[in-house]
Amino acid sequence: MSRTTKLVILLAVAACGSDTPAITPDAAAPTYTELFTRYFAPGTRGHCATDGCHAGPNFNIWLCGTDKNTCYSGMATMAGIINTANPRASLIADPASSPLSWINPNGPMPQDAPGPFPEGRDAIFAWVAAGAQNN
Repeated sequence: MSRTTKLVILLAVAACGSDTPAITPDAAAPTYTELFTRYFAPGTRGHCATDGCHAGPNFNIWLCGTDKNTCYSGMATMAGIINTANPRASLIADPASSPLSWINPNGPMPQDAPGPFPEGRDAIFAWVAAGAQNN
C-alpha cells in the first residue's frame, strides 16, 4: 500500500468522528479565570454570576458569586459539577450529566438561553482535561 493510500485511509477514518471533541489535554487550555470572564460572569453567554441566577441574595440552588473564586467554590462544593479529586470526572464536562446545554443537549443551563455553544464547550473540555484548577 502506498503512502498516499495510507494517508487517504487515515483521513477518511478521522473524518468519521463525532462533533463532540474528546477531552484531551491541551497546552492552550484556558484558565478558570478566563472561563469565568468569558462564559460565567454577568453579561456573558452563561452569565452564572448574575443576580437572581447563581449570584446575589436571590441566588438559585448554588452560589456562583461575583468573582471567579466564589464561582469555582460554588461549582465544586455546592453544585458538585467540578470534581477536585478527579478533575476528568467533573460533571460540568460530562455529555450526559452536565447542566450546561453547551455540553449536554438536555442540560437546562443557561436557563434563559439553552442550546449549543461549541466555543464554550470546547473551552470547558480543554480546561477539565488540563486539571480543572482554580487558576
